[in-house]
Amino acid sequence: MKFAKLLTGLFDPEDPPSGSFLASWEARAVQRIVTLLPQRVSAELLTKLSLAGALLAASGLVGCRFSAWTVALVPLGVALNWFGAAVDGPLSAHRGEQGSKRRWMEHLADLVSLLIVIVAYGFSPFLSLVSSLLIMACFLLFSAYSFLRAAAGRAVQTALLGIGAMEFRIVAGAWPFLAVALGLKHSSATGFERMDFAILMLSIVAIISLVINIILDGRKISSSQI
Repeated sequence: MKFAKLLTGLFDPEDPPSGSFLASWEARAVQRIVTLLPQRVSAELLTKLSLAGALLAASGLVGCRFSAWTVALVPLGVALNWFGAAVDGPLSAHRGEQGSKRRWMEHLADLVSLLIVIVAYGFSPFLSLVSSLLIMACFLLFSAYSFLRAAAGRAVQTALLGIGAMEFRIVAGAWPFLAVALGLKHSSATGFERMDFAILMLSIVAIISLVINIILDGRKISSSQI
């Protein structure tokens, strides 16, 4: 995705970016996987796998408070979550099984699984609960905006500032190792730390960007109905 296209999508909701930085690569990989999966692997099974992966990652994050070895579960769980969440929809569409109930289950599982990982970070040594709740608030706001666009018949915006679900999962899987390497492990005894402040600033930037999108989108919808 070119940076100019990214800016166009950020400040012109009529033509939002088609996806995140890795969207085209992800789409090619998913289509390849769909053609290779055996018939016994169903979309429903993949949806359950995405939830199981999120729970595995969450267990690894919380478990790091008691044993550093459980950190290995985090990237594994995130990878399983990505595989299930990314492939279940295209697989059901490929097999002609994508009804309203199936799509509802897929989107619900995506939402719940990502929330599980975000909340688990707040109970891990790698982020405070404050930072976790800030990230969760931004995630829910962006999700609500995407659903509103869909309800209004607009193109669904799947990424903000080039960051989509896949990029978020990559960060979620890698952050424990980066935090340890950079000496950023959270200590609940120190209160509101520098990491909390940095995430607060990033959250404010994301919310401002979202508000700009909402205002511009609302103006375009209003003018189109005159």
